[in-house]
Amino acid sequence: MNNYNDIISITELRRNFGEITKNLALKKEIILTRGGEPFAILKPAPNVKRKLLMKAAGAWKNTELDDDKLWKKVLIRKSRKKPITL
Repeated sequence: MNNYNDIISITELRRNFGEITKNLALKKEIILTRGGEPFAILKPAPNVKRKLLMKAAGAWKNTELDDDKLWKKVLIRKSRKKPITL
């Protein structure tokens, strides 16, 4: 399964429900098929995806990567006309 659109059958969903839904928040959507034809779309709830993203956004807090000087250096591009301000 990739992080974008997955296509799975209803039978596969029934057999592997726990495994499929465990990482649903990381997916854009899952297209469910019945008899080989698209039947429904399964998507993560927006608040669940938002919580996951917010948790990941602060992953480097209080680590060596939590350094404004480092990020200013990283965000410099030769083609950028104005530097990014933090």
